Amino acid sequence: MLLICFGGCMGFKRKLFLRRDPYSREGGELFLAAMRETLEKNAAGSDKYAEILRREGFLPEMLKTEADLANIPPIPTLYFKRNRLFCVQESKLIVRAASSGTSGKASEVGFDLPSLLIGFGALRRFFRFHRVTSIIPTNYIVLGYEPAKHNRAGAVKTAYLTTKFAPALRREYALKDNGAGYDINIDGIRKALLGYAKSQFPVRFVGFPSYMYFLLKTLEKEGISLALPARSAVLLGGGWKEFSGQSVDKSEMLELIEARLGIKKECCFEFFSAVEHPLAYLKCACGHFHIPAYSRVIIRDTETLEPLENGEAGLLNFITPLVSSMPLASVITDDIAVLGESPCPCGNPAPFFELIARAGVNGIRTCAAEAGERLVDS
Repeated sequence: MLLICFGGCMGFKRKLFLRRDPYSREGGELFLAAMRETLEKNAAGSDKYAEILRREGFLPEMLKTEADLANIPPIPTLYFKRNRLFCVQESKLIVRAASSGTSGKASEVGFDLPSLLIGFGALRRFFRFHRVTSIIPTNYIVLGYEPAKHNRAGAVKTAYLTTKFAPALRREYALKDNGAGYDINIDGIRKALLGYAKSQFPVRFVGFPSYMYFLLKTLEKEGISLALPARSAVLLGGGWKEFSGQSVDKSEMLELIEARLGIKKECCFEFFSAVEHPLAYLKCACGHFHIPAYSRVIIRDTETLEPLENGEAGLLNFITPLVSSMPLASVITDDIAVLGESPCPCGNPAPFFELIARAGVNGIRTCAAEAGERLVDS
């Protein structure tokens, strides 16, 4: 037998994710113990994943130091777009989601109850730490898709989940479900926003930065300037996938938000996450994503996949022990990023990464694809 599992409650992982301060690096050995725990459970639940580890010459007990994390066989997100790989019976998957599939194929991921409970609890503490949670009833403009049975995209579920961190009075969606697809709801968004502005309750905007930008430009074109109620906020995430090349400078976005909505920059938040890596990263005032204590980031060379030094740009590799239902312990995305070389001026002492771009060079995609193909059983 390749691996021996710890007892049922997965205690190391639970203890790691229960921290009130998501950035505390005290007790680094706990992260390694949680990683060994999750990797053992993953391999015990999937013969295919156990074979991947064996073929790559890796065993969880080889994790002795932080440097050893780079030796965990990283799985490119492209692999999950072409292969199903679960470590529990599919009947135990409580939530299933798909990536956006902007490259033509979508990853399918599934989460069991223990992973969901630990992950949601950590997310609540993360949002509370950053003062995003609120008990005040709130009106929402969701700049994305309305949840529907025919849409299992992770971004849809994430946006809806974000509306749970302040009690929702009403949600208006930019894209409304019509039973088989979606209709653009520009008039509905405009009408809802003007109505919300007359209410005493705060307004929250949740969704893609690109959609937010185009809403703001529409308000600007129509000469509309609002003074939304106190505690209104903007929570963005998901990048500019649908509008490649049309990204806008953050300072310009913040100026538009204050001019057209009356929301100060201190109430604007930008998050990063991925379906294959369901943790939240918040962009600080300096434009950096700080890495929580229950995650690690490695930047890998686009050709060799070897780890790079801080300050060198390469493929973004996330490592976390969160998910027990799938082998998502070490995942390479198709994003290009760099790790910070010095403490961030924002004051957060945690390490950070900075996103450079989505991977668009054919050589990069080919390298990741080849790495994924190596994991497929011959």
